[in-house]
Amino acid sequence: MVLELSQQQFDLLHGCLAESIEELHDEVLHTDQHEMRGELREKLHQLQALRRQVEALMQREQPSL
Repeated sequence: MVLELSQQQFDLLHGCLAESIEELHDEVLHTDQHEMRGELREKLHQLQALRRQVEALMQREQPSL
């Protein structure tokens, strides 16, 4: 599936991902249950990978100066 997003939508997506990553990171740090911490850490890694993909797309879409 391919999505076409405007620069404003990319910026919003990037901001939401950053906020979600920060909140999930805090949750991983404050979770006492080892199994749950592992699951949260995996979700965190998935969000971080998605953010890197969005950042790469954002850089490709920006005009060169």
